[in-house]
Amino acid sequence: MAVWSSVEVASLSKDFRLDAEHYQPEYLAQEHATTKRRSVELQAVASVSDGNHLSIAEEFSESGVRYLRGLDLSDFFVSDADPIYIPDRTYNALRRSHMLPGDVLVGIVGTIGSVGLVTKRHGKLTGNCKLAIIRARDLPPEYIAAYLGSRVGQNEIQRRIRGAVQMGLILPDLKTLPIVIPGDGERESVVNLVDGAESNREHSHQLMKDAEELLTKSIGLSGLDFSESLFYQRSFADLTTARRFGAEYFMPCKQRILAALAEKSRGPLSLSYISARDIFDPGSAKRGEVVRNFDLTHAIDGVLDDRGVQPIPAIEVGSTKKRLQTGDVVISRLRSYLREIALVRVEDSVPAVGSTEFIVLRPRAGEKGIMSRETLLVFLRSLPVQTILKWSQDGSQHPRFNEDQLLAASVPVSVERVSPDIDKLVNKAFQAQVESARLLEMAKAEIEKMVLRGAA
Repeated sequence: MAVWSSVEVASLSKDFRLDAEHYQPEYLAQEHATTKRRSVELQAVASVSDGNHLSIAEEFSESGVRYLRGLDLSDFFVSDADPIYIPDRTYNALRRSHMLPGDVLVGIVGTIGSVGLVTKRHGKLTGNCKLAIIRARDLPPEYIAAYLGSRVGQNEIQRRIRGAVQMGLILPDLKTLPIVIPGDGERESVVNLVDGAESNREHSHQLMKDAEELLTKSIGLSGLDFSESLFYQRSFADLTTARRFGAEYFMPCKQRILAALAEKSRGPLSLSYISARDIFDPGSAKRGEVVRNFDLTHAIDGVLDDRGVQPIPAIEVGSTKKRLQTGDVVISRLRSYLREIALVRVEDSVPAVGSTEFIVLRPRAGEKGIMSRETLLVFLRSLPVQTILKWSQDGSQHPRFNEDQLLAASVPVSVERVSPDIDKLVNKAFQAQVESARLLEMAKAEIEKMVLRGAA
């Protein structure tokens, strides 16, 4: 539905913005509501800068100091997915863009409006110029993060976006973003909610880590050499049997793990789980049909549920997908190091679909197997399995592993003994994730209620 606003010349913003998008009715109503509370420009309560402007792609590595990009912000915090690193010497040379615990990060190019609060968990951090770095002075960083992540803050951010081909939020505009000064009780309430969300998120990460350590310890491969080899040899018969000629495929550490798991196993994963290939074709969708469409990145936190993925018309899904159902375990075959692996827990009332890059593991009918779905999730995330998948990939730009490699993975008998304890840890981790999301929504709702009360 078309909307319009009528604005007098005298009422134009002080930077004389003439673009109609800047004066959408919702923005004007919020501006009117904000005048009823004491507010200041963001730069009055925080310093505002951005990340590194230098080209340092040649410095990226798999270890060192974490280097953030816009896509590294997720749900108010720094995401652990697809991390990149730089050497300490490079980090030390980028002093202006160092990020400290308590800094609020905002995406200003590409992922405009994404918000992340830096915590102590990541240690030293820096990042690129697609991120704004907000360092609070007179307001708690938790309040600023929640404010910018709420509908109030997001409206102000979207209102300030400029550009045609390359849209972005420039720092001078971000610095002048109005932020309402809360009362003491309001401030304390929001801070406590964000702190609770952070605590639950960290607890979830620790529980998943504990589950992986328990499973790995039960397998008993702690004395096995997982290190890479610079050179090795295999017979030509091995190459023709595997139908693979890439040297990485025969990495000795992978072969050692395969042999060790086979010795401790009743059989391969395929005895208990199948690769489901139920295909969803949006071209055949019925009028009025809706689905939840999950991308690979949704699997980073280990669970696909109804949070954050709203139903959309099935005909709007842009390509063929795989159908998902509650109880499936999905794993992305693309870039195994991202560990995009999750347990599907969706409501049956709305069908779920996902990327065709997902391998969808579904229990065999009538087969209980030796692993629950929760334990399978942890097994796939564990170092032994991840090492196997890493050296089973093929391709340079888009490395993938074949599902046959996954289904052939031997499942140690010892996993059955610890499965109940792993299940408890995983379910507690998921509960902590849900609680974290709930508290964040409450924090945003507190701000929206505080600011937008009485808005037209």
